[in-house]
Amino acid sequence: MTTLPRITCFILNVLLLWSCSLSTPAPQREVRVKLLADANLRERSSRWLEEARELIEAASDYFEREFGIRFVPSEISAWPNEERVVSTALFLKQIMQKIPLEDRQGRYDLLIGLTGARINPYLGKARVDRIGDCQEGLGNYVVSSVSTPFRTRGRDSEPELDVLALIHELGHIFGAKHTKDTASIMNEDFDHRIGFDEENRDTVLKNKFCRFARSTE
Repeated sequence: MTTLPRITCFILNVLLLWSCSLSTPAPQREVRVKLLADANLRERSSRWLEEARELIEAASDYFEREFGIRFVPSEISAWPNEERVVSTALFLKQIMQKIPLEDRQGRYDLLIGLTGARINPYLGKARVDRIGDCQEGLGNYVVSSVSTPFRTRGRDSEPELDVLALIHELGHIFGAKHTKDTASIMNEDFDHRIGFDEENRDTVLKNKFCRFARSTE
């Protein structure tokens, strides 16, 4: 015999499923990425391919949770220049000059160079080619130093320093700027900060679907 509580429970379950079916996930932005690992990183780690992939995936997991932006590593390869990287500024300049955004594998939105070089804090800061906006387009190039061998600790783990550096720079790509807010990941001293300040969060969301700039434009 069907009781009133069972009927009520059934109706509530149906209504809950119906309401869930009406809700749609937030729009996603996929960014096609090419990763380059320099000789320092490749010599330091026999698993440099996995290390590079896991670094971008860890940063991507953060951006997907916070902003609905996914970074897809379409290609991971060796930086062809065997000269040692002495500064991230020079590394960025060389990559922009020598590595096109389009090759036989297709066109990339973003090219990320990773270096395992031990360089001083100023010359070793991660860098981007531009702070993006919708009018001029988002940046296309990022370089970041990898200070220690990286292994992922899971999708929901707290980001490590090298992941935070990459998240910080990817924030610049989407228009975020340095802030005096000491609790923000966009503060220049972002060590162990895991959240964006409200202003920069709004900026990233505003620029979420901006086009990427092209060097030929």
